[in-house]
Amino acid sequence: MNKGLTRELRTNHGSLELPIFLPVATRGFVKAVPMYKINQMGIVALISNSVHLSITPGLDNIDRTNGINGYTGFKGSYFTDSGGFQILREELVKIDNEGIVFKDKKSGSSLKITPSVSSEIQSRIKSDIAMMLDDCPPYGAPTERYRLSVERTFEWGKMFAETKTPGQKKFGIIQGGFNAELREESSKLMTSIEFDGFAIGGLKIGEPREVTNSVLEKTVNFIPPEYPKYLMGVGDPASIYDYSEKGIDIFDSTYPTRNARHGYALTINGPLNLKNSRYSDDFGPIEAGCECETCQNYSRSALKELLRNEDPTFQYLVTIHNLSFMMKFMDHVRNARERAREISKNFSKFNNGEKITHADG
Repeated sequence: MNKGLTRELRTNHGSLELPIFLPVATRGFVKAVPMYKINQMGIVALISNSVHLSITPGLDNIDRTNGINGYTGFKGSYFTDSGGFQILREELVKIDNEGIVFKDKKSGSSLKITPSVSSEIQSRIKSDIAMMLDDCPPYGAPTERYRLSVERTFEWGKMFAETKTPGQKKFGIIQGGFNAELREESSKLMTSIEFDGFAIGGLKIGEPREVTNSVLEKTVNFIPPEYPKYLMGVGDPASIYDYSEKGIDIFDSTYPTRNARHGYALTINGPLNLKNSRYSDDFGPIEAGCECETCQNYSRSALKELLRNEDPTFQYLVTIHNLSFMMKFMDHVRNARERAREISKNFSKFNNGEKITHADG
């Protein structure tokens, strides 16, 4: 049983009950949903990408509004990642011992991020939780590449943690690939640095699920129990339930928002594909008993018609339903484990080859 179920993570913008799921707001905003609605829904934490934010809207604009919360109007806590995961997209970046060169696909501009630069960027953003810059090799890399990642991430972690920003917590990231000894070595190195929590990096990047499970279970045990533990890029209900059992406290993913844009609504019985023709004359809500705006005002038939006509209202409506579902599911994870387990089972089959989007980004 997850030792973190009764824990809280205190930030400048309130206390977060753990385990928690963070919707992705890459550039500060959640796609398709205005920020006033995110606040009304009671969403208390988001994850944004500090590299993207530094390019657009840019740090000067964020400074002028006294930080990312002032810029976006979000009332909850922001986590910001360093962009290190992006090195898996090798055509976009270059990496050496100093740091990572990122190329923004939209603007074409390049930016070299070192641990110190990443720390400064996230300090200016004024996020509540800042993730260190780490070196994340691709799945299937040789052992020596993973060993280099452990050493490089440790050196970067020391530099990242050197400066403190009032009110901001910093998390380290543990690497080591799929080798238990390297994972243990990375855990020992990273926990020797003064961080406020730790993410387990380099997982869910293409490896079989059983490999993920084995590495995760070992690595969690290498991290002292008092620290919150974060598994980045994971957010489907089946994985959240399973990994919270193993000790993970924090999850994030585009799972609910991206799948909404692809026509999938999340329900206690699993994902519902609104593209299916059988919903053309189905006048019930996405989910009976759901109190979200969408289920209170729109039928499955109406939603399918909006989707068929490529009406952008569809994205808004299904996204807010999916986010509402995730909030209720996380409440079950924290307070009604058996109910969470029952719901998660209905998503397990979709983790075994059925079409539903799991990719982060």
